[in-house]
Amino acid sequence: MSDFIQERGKALENQFFRAKDQHLLDQIRQEMQDEDSRKALAAASGIQEEGVLAELVENHVSAESLTSVSLIPLVAVAWADHTMEANERRTILTAATSAGIEPGSVAYQLVESWLEEQPAAELFEAWKHYIAALRQTVDGVSLTHLKTSVMKRAREVADSAGGILGIGRVSEQEKNVLDEMEAAFDN
Repeated sequence: MSDFIQERGKALENQFFRAKDQHLLDQIRQEMQDEDSRKALAAASGIQEEGVLAELVENHVSAESLTSVSLIPLVAVAWADHTMEANERRTILTAATSAGIEPGSVAYQLVESWLEEQPAAELFEAWKHYIAALRQTVDGVSLTHLKTSVMKRAREVADSAGGILGIGRVSEQEKNVLDEMEAAFDN
């Protein structure tokens, strides 16, 4: 009988350590996954501050979602006057590739489709709702970094359209979209 009890005790002990080892392995995997996610977010957003990146990961913001979402305002600015200029297109595609979207990928094809045909206004509205949701979950510093990155890229698109001798570089329609973006972050 005592052999049986010892065997059961040893089995329970093994089970405990196996479960503990598995828990530690899972924790290591999660930390590695979080690190990969932070690196991908840094590449996609231009944000380098570790605390901001960690918070975005904790709030389940992925590089893929952030990359796609961060390009919507650029597309909205480019289409503000209902015309996609060649320079705006190049600027957006450059932003997409610098954010890690590979030419030929599904994400790249999606961006190209937005550049070929003006997306419905609901796309920009969905982006504003996404930012409103982020405002509820992300701290002010993180939101400020994201806002700075998105607004900088959107202004680059607006500036790329041209004007004559630097005059009229940003159209009134583009300025209105930029103002809406700014308000989305600040409300």
